[in-house]
Amino acid sequence: MKKKRPDRRAGRGAQSGASRPGTSWHGARRVSEKPTEEQIATMTIDRIAKGGDGVGRANGLACFVPRTAPGDVAQVAYVAHARHGRGRVLQIVTPSAHRVEPRCVHYERDRCGGCQLQHLDDATQHEARRHIVQDALARIGKRTIDLPELVTGDSWGYRGRLTLMLLPRGRGWTGGLHPHDDAARVFHLEECPIANPVLVQCWRDLRERLHGMPTDRFLRVSFRLLSADAGAETVAVVVQGGEAWSGAAEWAAALLRASSPVRAVWWLPRGGEAVGLAGDVATDAATVGAAFELERVAPGGNAPPDEAAEAGRYEPDAREALAFAQVNPRVAMALRDFVYASVQSFSPTRVIDAYAGSGELTERFARDGAHVVSIEADASGTTATRRRVDDAGLAERVEVVTALVESALASALPADVVVLNPPRAGVAVGVTALLEQAANRGVRGIVYVSCDPATLARDLARVPGWRIDAVRCFDMFPQTAHVETVCVLRPETTT
Repeated sequence: MKKKRPDRRAGRGAQSGASRPGTSWHGARRVSEKPTEEQIATMTIDRIAKGGDGVGRANGLACFVPRTAPGDVAQVAYVAHARHGRGRVLQIVTPSAHRVEPRCVHYERDRCGGCQLQHLDDATQHEARRHIVQDALARIGKRTIDLPELVTGDSWGYRGRLTLMLLPRGRGWTGGLHPHDDAARVFHLEECPIANPVLVQCWRDLRERLHGMPTDRFLRVSFRLLSADAGAETVAVVVQGGEAWSGAAEWAAALLRASSPVRAVWWLPRGGEAVGLAGDVATDAATVGAAFELERVAPGGNAPPDEAAEAGRYEPDAREALAFAQVNPRVAMALRDFVYASVQSFSPTRVIDAYAGSGELTERFARDGAHVVSIEADASGTTATRRRVDDAGLAERVEVVTALVESALASALPADVVVLNPPRAGVAVGVTALLEQAANRGVRGIVYVSCDPATLARDLARVPGWRIDAVRCFDMFPQTAHVETVCVLRPETTT
């Protein structure tokens, strides 16, 4: 499955330090508002909302309070807005029975933005994610469902990718992550217990060589697990940023010697093409390109993407989406298997794989004999798909289209099943308009893979002619509030 790509945004970033008066934080976004006096109230936290904040009530107003737990009785300073309040904890009066000690030293000390729920036990986290999906479908999508099943995996050490920000400090660099409430600051990363320990060790090895990095106003360094066999893990390292780098090859060779798991070192200069510096870099960039895909989503290991964009430090570029990969291989495999089984339940002869990424599912459907139209806007993704199906001898069964789904879907129809795996923003209104009428063109099923329950629910509200046949959630990012959801739709039957 491909990596989700959020909407691009740019703007001015927050100042260093605590939140300024007149600034509120909602999820990953900083929202400027007119200064309002804080009020103080003692409230009981009832539930966890999308984004990970606890929700209580103050004077009849729903109030969102970060890093609280269901059952907490907390004294909260909050600012009232039109429909809700935003608060901060002054004191936990009575702690919830669902609280646990956060495992990561950065969670409370540095207010790390990578995780939102380390203070909750696993069972409470699981229930929160299931309820977030159920609530979104009811409230936004006007769809009533039973509490969905959640597929889980390892709670710690599951991440196969770690991307860190490097900011200049004196004559050196500070490397790490952003606090959840301050996108302009980076704290020095010592540990990350949700990442594979080998990635953290590679970061420690690289940290000793920061003096040789290229000059720029910021850099990113990405560590991508290439093989995960215990005791034999290998890692690709990608340095992102800078326009000139004297001594790059020597620096990369020294890193290879110092860090045994590192198999390849790449450099992605600002505005340039990827350069293989040392190690196993002979492979085509589109094949190893998963290492270049930036962590543009908040779950575990990086600050929220729009915070970095708001800080004016990075503008996403499709060139970096050389391949698509999930950070949690075990749960991602379970998700892919469920999508595959859901599609096969329709016994399709023609499948549309929309937002197809690098074509992993496209190949799988074609191997089972279906004709597949694979649609992906990123040319690197379609290049990888063509290579994949050519190598498998499946080219005659696959039509690869490099285009936006909203421009290519109409001509791709009819089909038995349409698979949707859009970015966080969901699908365009033109796509849902086509899908609402798609049953008239022979479509018997829609399988929608979503990384945002709110946009999933919005899109389902736009297709009232389709009923939910099955919903399953996948705990791709433990210790965060994020959840992946697969929704299987069938046409409403008339009596």
